[in-house]
Amino acid sequence: MSRFEQVNDVLTAVQRHFRPEQAAGVEVVGQLTLTGAGGGTWVLRIHDGRLTITPGTTDDPQAMRLTASVEDFLALANGEMDAMKAYFTGKVRFKGSLRDAYRLMDLFRF
Repeated sequence: MSRFEQVNDVLTAVQRHFRPEQAAGVEVVGQLTLTGAGGGTWVLRIHDGRLTITPGTTDDPQAMRLTASVEDFLALANGEMDAMKAYFTGKVRFKGSLRDAYRLMDLFRF
């Protein structure tokens, strides 16, 4: 796999590797907030077996929320940083259901 250089490269890969056949009955909203150069805020929504990723924010109180710097997010995406270590050291902040977050891993083929 090639190295991700920009956030949009990661988001494109996430969409490409989505497995809609595994998403039947899954309803999830997440907000990704990335700080620093090239950062921004995106809403990821899985509904009716479809994944959409759009710039912006959500006011859904049940939404999972992940916040990190662009640098740390890219390091995670490139396998250069351990996700649990990043969480426990505060490099990545997550709010929401960890159970739902782990369940999402089955929906992507990387």
